[in-house]
Amino acid sequence: MNKCYSCGADIQVIKDKPYNYTECGLDVVLHGITQYACPSCGEEYASIPNMQKLHRLIGAYICQKRKALLKPAEIKFLRKDLHLKAKELAVLLGVTTSTISRWENGKKEIGEAHDRLLRSIYMMYASEQANHMVCGGVLNMFKELPTKRKKIAQSEKIDLNPQEWLNCLPDCCPA
Repeated sequence: MNKCYSCGADIQVIKDKPYNYTECGLDVVLHGITQYACPSCGEEYASIPNMQKLHRLIGAYICQKRKALLKPAEIKFLRKDLHLKAKELAVLLGVTTSTISRWENGKKEIGEAHDRLLRSIYMMYASEQANHMVCGGVLNMFKELPTKRKKIAQSEKIDLNPQEWLNCLPDCCPA
């Protein structure tokens, strides 16, 4: 029997319940994740295998969506997954740290050119880290983006199963 990390009581194992992965800062729902709940203290845990691969899949999904410019939470997610401070990302993109801050807090919309550059940097980094191509057709991805994109108020929900990041082929990416 599993014990609660907080109070030491027996915990319940929960399977087949979607898990809202809010820890990443985005609207991501994971399916097939084992979860634990302590009826004694109310503490809840989730067992998420290979989070690095999961984050790369989420990042690839963000970079390949074609409908809108990057949203503030997506910019922040990509920056954090790149292991960059705002100042470091600012240097890479040729902007000020306050510009990064304004993008991430939604006070200013990222421009078309910086959106494309951040996506490119992320996909190149992800490929480099994986020692293989994470996403085939990066050039096509950018060719298919409209020249002008509008801001969309609602974020897209990302639904993922462990098989999508654990058994991912080297050239896999969500469409």
